[in-house]
Amino acid sequence: MARILVAEDNPGVRRWLAEVLSAAGHGVSTARDGLEAKRLAKRKLFDLIVTDICMPNEDGLGLIRFLQKTHPQIKILAISGKDPETLIDAILLGAHAALPKPLTAAAVLECVCKLSPSQIRV
Repeated sequence: MARILVAEDNPGVRRWLAEVLSAAGHGVSTARDGLEAKRLAKRKLFDLIVTDICMPNEDGLGLIRFLQKTHPQIKILAISGKDPETLIDAILLGAHAALPKPLTAAAVLECVCKLSPSQIRV
């Protein structure tokens, strides 16, 4: 079981991701934006963070920069429904994988499994 943090400003997408990952046996925490995700990452240990790129207060790119400096061991999956260039930026900043929205459960779970096959199962 992996410890996963989902940072997503859309409540429906955030809830859906949490349900998909929980149903696969993972421990899931959620955050509404990058600021809340940073606070949680400082207090809890996570194996993976799934972050939307476009969020209020602190976007996913800022969160990725923060995680690379403070928690380089955490795997990062960037997601975005906006300009595909933002996913390229996320990879360049250190995200380990990126998926465009709309997401499917199969794509999310396959990507999560590939990021850390020794720690994360689906």
